[in-house]
Amino acid sequence: MRPRRPAGVVVRPLNFTVRSRVDVLLVPAFGFLGFFAGTLFSSQVMRWGALLWVSTTTHGGDFLGPPKRRLLWALPFVALFHSAPYLIALLIILTICTLQGKVGSPWLWFLGGFYTYLVIMSLTLLKAYRKRRMRNVTAGPNNRWRGP
Repeated sequence: MRPRRPAGVVVRPLNFTVRSRVDVLLVPAFGFLGFFAGTLFSSQVMRWGALLWVSTTTHGGDFLGPPKRRLLWALPFVALFHSAPYLIALLIILTICTLQGKVGSPWLWFLGGFYTYLVIMSLTLLKAYRKRRMRNVTAGPNNRWRGP
């Protein structure tokens, strides 16, 4: 009688035992999903930050007069009803559970791809900020370009 093999294990000639290709590629796919989730997450957090900034700073203009007005009445709605604070809380809980070993390895790959995206984008933004700052410093006070 032949011994039973675990599911997903294939025996090739010359007695080489290899895993099926689907199992091998499934776990790194979670890394790609995490990278994509990082793109969605970062845009939501930046949008939430912009909404918080707009609701707490003074507003003015040509037709509004001097900057006096704030949108403080909108702050509770922005802080409580936007999805970003809840996504941040979920991310913190998932990261803690993953570091404690309470979830499987696909979640570790997912968080690896997620944090990889955040690190790459943070370094890119830092590089662009430093380049812009150096350009403004070297231009001098009278030759500074007033563009965006």
